[in-house]
Amino acid sequence: MQETGSWEVLTRSDDDYMGFVFGYENSSNFYLFDWKQGTQGYVGTTAAESMIIKKMEGTTGDGLTDLSLAEFWENQNNYGDMTVLAQNHGSTMGWEDQTLYDFHLDFAPGVFSIQVSQGASVLWDITVNDSTFTAGQFGFYNYSQEQVRYAGFEQTGGVPVPEPATMLLLGTGLIGLAGCRRRFKS
Repeated sequence: MQETGSWEVLTRSDDDYMGFVFGYENSSNFYLFDWKQGTQGYVGTTAAESMIIKKMEGTTGDGLTDLSLAEFWENQNNYGDMTVLAQNHGSTMGWEDQTLYDFHLDFAPGVFSIQVSQGASVLWDITVNDSTFTAGQFGFYNYSQEQVRYAGFEQTGGVPVPEPATMLLLGTGLIGLAGCRRRFKS
């Protein structure tokens, strides 16, 4: 399965998370790519300015999450049911206000790669080997960040997923399910 799209924060206030989930099995089991603009402490943990890939492995999976706010916020160390799989530590770490970013996700059983770019500049290109979730849905993700615009999302390959009629509230993050081969325009 391949996902492509773009996102942009349309405000100059706040510095929290935007990103996407994939390999989504239920509200407690999925991969999460999130991107924090600025370093900040909250709920007893610290979130560093960076892009990160997390594996969330909870136990309930019954439509109610057993994941805590701290597991979504923490992005430097493994915490509870969250495992850090990869994190960028380069010169480009936090996203910029009112700047359009593109991403490409290539997700196959046991391995996935994510590339984030701004125009022709590749900001992060990472491949991760992990076979915890070998299939699942794709969705949008925000944690406390307002005015994020998602656009041009397209999925190719893989098993078709439902239209985005269902929105799930996950902690304070919002996940919307994307449809197969459907383009979303702003």
